[in-house]
This record gives sequence, structure tokens and C-alpha cells, in this order.
Amino acid sequence: MQRYAEEEIIILSESTEQIEASASASENKLMTEAAQLLGCKVYYIPRDFERCGTAENALWHIPNYPQATAGI
Repeated sequence: MQRYAEEEIIILSESTEQIEASASASENKLMTEAAQLLGCKVYYIPRDFERCGTAENALWHIPNYPQATAGI
């Protein structure tokens, strides 16, 4: 697969400093840091919707991209 400079991948990450220490949290943090080092744009989302209510509300800060953008 050939990637072009204008391609961008966005990452939705649950990794935050408030998460209790666990193997899963450590892996999530390492994957998030690796994605940032590779130039991916990372957006943080809550692990649950207690504060924001819905999934749509959890994504309020992610901009609308003018074209379809790959994300994980």
C-alpha cells in the first residue's frame, strides 16, 4: 500500500492520565504515543459517556473533515 503525503489517519483514543494502571491502559497509552510519533492526529474520547451523555457528544471536538478520512 502506497501512502501519499496528503493522506491522514485519525486516532480516537481512550488513553488519559486518569485511567487506573493496568496492562490494557499501558498498551493503549503506548499505542497512542506511537500513533502520534508516526504523525497521526489523535483525538481523546472518554471511556464512558457518564459526563457527556452520548457517543455523539463525546465526539464534539473532532472537526468535520472535507473528505472521508481513515480512522481507528
